[in-house]
Amino acid sequence: MGRKLSCLSLLLYKPTMNKGALITIAFLLLVASISIDLLWTGNKFQCEVCIKYKDQIVCQKVKGMEKQDTIMTGISTACAAVADGMTESIECQAQPLEKMECQGI
Repeated sequence: MGRKLSCLSLLLYKPTMNKGALITIAFLLLVASISIDLLWTGNKFQCEVCIKYKDQIVCQKVKGMEKQDTIMTGISTACAAVADGMTESIECQAQPLEKMECQGI
């Protein structure tokens, strides 16, 4: 004969989590908290970088964690708008800046 479950036994049933499930949940919570922390504290500098290449002045506003990295990103992004190919991109990035203003955010 099969075992019959009463309504009372169904109400009192408490599913249990195994150790693997608890570790997985803890890991996902850790990843989520790190991601949220990086999103909220990710950008510390905002820079406007202007560069002149082939008689064109191009400006880009960029944000980043480190000041020098943010400036380099601005230069690279500005040069991408006016340079054709790798050679011109390298030449453009070697030009003196027309303007560079950074502020902490």
